[in-house]
Amino acid sequence: MKFGNFNIKLMKSKITLLTILFCLFFSVSNAQGKLNKAKDDLSGNSSSTTSTSRSSNTDDFGGNDDFGYFDSVFIEIAYHATIGILFGEMESRYFYEYPYSDGSHGEYSLFTQDVPLKRSQFIISNTVFASGKEFYGNDFKLNYRFIPLLGVEVSHLHFFEQTPKVDLGVSSFMINYYRIREKNVTGYWGVGATHVGNGVDETGFAYQIGLDIYLNKPFSFGTSWKQSLINDSSVDEFKLVVRHHRKRFSFHGGFHHYTLGSVNINSMGIGVDYRF
Repeated sequence: MKFGNFNIKLMKSKITLLTILFCLFFSVSNAQGKLNKAKDDLSGNSSSTTSTSRSSNTDDFGGNDDFGYFDSVFIEIAYHATIGILFGEMESRYFYEYPYSDGSHGEYSLFTQDVPLKRSQFIISNTVFASGKEFYGNDFKLNYRFIPLLGVEVSHLHFFEQTPKVDLGVSSFMINYYRIREKNVTGYWGVGATHVGNGVDETGFAYQIGLDIYLNKPFSFGTSWKQSLINDSSVDEFKLVVRHHRKRFSFHGGFHHYTLGSVNINSMGIGVDYRF
């Protein structure tokens, strides 16, 4: 009996030891945290590039004038189609004082409107967001359109992680072209640069697109996508929000998805905008 009890105690000790080792291993493997993993992805100092070469048979096509003519026509059509899609007709517009200031409309107005109008617009915006109990953050943004079709945007996005306590800052400067400037729809695309700090200290090219639809007073719907290329990785931002407009203020809330290197963060955010 004593021998049997000894075996039982020994087995319990092994199980306890294995449990402790498993917990220690799990703790060590997760101690790095998601933001530290994101920093590692975005800080890559070496990049492996692959080069591909394509060979073409110029004997068959290079000397054929007919093919050269059709190539040039195709390139010209593609060029004008691309410019048309990106820039449009650039019709003149004014800004309303704020969305729904004079009925059912968004930001932009024609010259013919007999209401107070503006030639420029400045918006300050701040959003707080959270993902469970471990992640939270803040997104601060300044948007200045010095003419109705062109503007600049400065933003700072900051992530915080509770365990371990790590933070990551992402700052961007964008030049936006407002391709769609209709009564109830604003659509834009932009290019610029993004800097990732807090130990990453890298800067890369960034681009974005966005769409705002003014459904019916006092609500509007907005969606946007932004990608910043950092080393061999990227910082991606996707937002889907609803705004409630009250004169120059608008209160917004919605879904935010962030990709930091290989780390994905889904969150809900709320915030406020003010138009000058």
